[in-house]
Amino acid sequence: MLFFVGVLLAGCESIPLKPIDGESVSAAAAVSAEAAGEYVIAAREYERLAAEAKPPQKQLYQLREIDVLLKAGQVPKAREKIRLIDVSRLDSSFLARKRIIEARVASADGSHERAIRLLDSATAIRNLSPELFAEIYHVRAQAEAALDNPIGAVRNLITREQYLADQDALADNQLHLWKILDSQTHVRLKSELSIARDPLIAGWIELAIAVRESGGHPTRLANSVTRWRNTHLKHPAGESLLTSITTQRRELIGRFDRVALLLPLTSDYRIAAEAVRDGFLAMHAADPNPDKPQITIHDIGADPAQAAYYYDQATQQGAQFVVGPLGRAAAENVTRDASLTVPTLLLSHIDAGAEAGHIIQFGLPPEQEARQVAERAYLDGHRQAAVLYAQSAWGERLSSAFVNQWQRLGGLVLSSETYFEAEHDFSDPIKRLLNIVQSEQRRDMLANKIGRKFEFDPRPRQDIDFIFLAADAKRGRLIKPQLNYYQASRIPVYATSQIFAGKQDPVHDTDLDGVQFSDMPWMLVGDKRIRHLREVLQNSWPHAHSDLDRLFALGVDSYAVLPHLNRISQEQAARFTGVTSGLSLDREGRLHRQLTWARFRNGVPRLIDKFPSEPNGRVADAPPGR
Repeated sequence: MLFFVGVLLAGCESIPLKPIDGESVSAAAAVSAEAAGEYVIAAREYERLAAEAKPPQKQLYQLREIDVLLKAGQVPKAREKIRLIDVSRLDSSFLARKRIIEARVASADGSHERAIRLLDSATAIRNLSPELFAEIYHVRAQAEAALDNPIGAVRNLITREQYLADQDALADNQLHLWKILDSQTHVRLKSELSIARDPLIAGWIELAIAVRESGGHPTRLANSVTRWRNTHLKHPAGESLLTSITTQRRELIGRFDRVALLLPLTSDYRIAAEAVRDGFLAMHAADPNPDKPQITIHDIGADPAQAAYYYDQATQQGAQFVVGPLGRAAAENVTRDASLTVPTLLLSHIDAGAEAGHIIQFGLPPEQEARQVAERAYLDGHRQAAVLYAQSAWGERLSSAFVNQWQRLGGLVLSSETYFEAEHDFSDPIKRLLNIVQSEQRRDMLANKIGRKFEFDPRPRQDIDFIFLAADAKRGRLIKPQLNYYQASRIPVYATSQIFAGKQDPVHDTDLDGVQFSDMPWMLVGDKRIRHLREVLQNSWPHAHSDLDRLFALGVDSYAVLPHLNRISQEQAARFTGVTSGLSLDREGRLHRQLTWARFRNGVPRLIDKFPSEPNGRVADAPPGR
């Protein structure tokens, strides 16, 4: 499988740390937050515990903190903290644990070869427990997969089995192994079989080929698996896995030949729908695999209530996977009224996870970005926020999402003000936000007392750590200079991707200098891989370097992520590194984007964090394989 927009598996399991005697209520809170997927909150609690604990408990908590930071996608913070852990005076198992975490950080940065070297050094440490060996080979398999070496990944998972005593863990390991093989093309499986020397690996590949050649027909599939078992009586493939294969559990789909794309192409959202379509089809056209899926596009029209009809029509015509519809109302109609018989990637987020069928939600909700601002600011060490947002439905959504997440993290909102988007002078809400109005009132009272006017230098309140600014580029260019005018230039300003118009414009964006914001790698990363990818996929696309670029990128990743949904749905905190971001899947089937951070300097967005050195696997060589 070619990993053009490869999978970044940023650690699929927690470092296997045993409970510590006498763990406090805070430890219970950390474990609870981690189990709920609230990874930044869990990291906060582990950090508190580490600050109070003595070695070796201190290092255990520090390792746990980095583990959940990786799950949260906070790779820069994890990279920073791993360097601070001192295990030199502890049992050698702690060095192995640290090497495993370092390997996961390296893989998260795209340095998969370095990750493998770190893991090799961990295996050389004496007297390691079986659980540590199991973790080493698990992470090594992830690195091999990211290097487009599926058989290397399979080999490591086979080795891992000898260190697993629990039957459920063994079953999960084999399911992981199977999903890697099941996602390979028939041509590649045949090629790998021709050079396989290990009979165990050859047996697994032969099973994958037998399943593929059955064409998915239930009777042929069952007969193929039975024949395979009769000729591989001593093969360790478990009966639970073979049963799952023969019953064609929906979540085990690895290959699909026909994909339907549902978009409102004749509606008020035509331009947005066309941008998604163009990105999706560009990625499909660039896919070099001869057995890539056929794409059928269905126009669902202007009425979202008709989306379920078009969904059912697509599946009746043979679609094995549905992407879309685009739009929240249409997505809700599908989940409520359609016959959900095939895996589906909704191009929107809905209020609740879909209960029927294998449904995954993928969109660009601004609330996700606002929550990431809260997490980023908190991890940057800020605790007291001010919020300035538009008096509109969009502004309310961003403000509410930010404030809710900020308060969950334990931060305080000291001041919150709205502004009218139609205005050009934002001095009144800014002065209220910074408490300058009160300063002016005190000045006027004093002037009245002494009977004369005097020089007055308005000073903003000194207790605000940062400002969350919910604004687009047009308003941001007006608001930031006015914040500077009222002597708030020292206060960091955080924003979402809407602050960047999508095209570098240093003349106008100089007014945004100092603002830091999150956005897609597609919009920010200018290295040769992204540039090459843009050249290949966009070519003469008329809307390049505009706001529509983000929707084009949504289309790109909506195609590229399909072969990897099984893996990231199975593995906790697994990631797919796409052009929209690093994508992970939560318990309700929502894809979460972990965005890249930049700061305006001299009117140009400059990356704050290091971007993975190989964000797209073989970007410069070939488009995404399946």
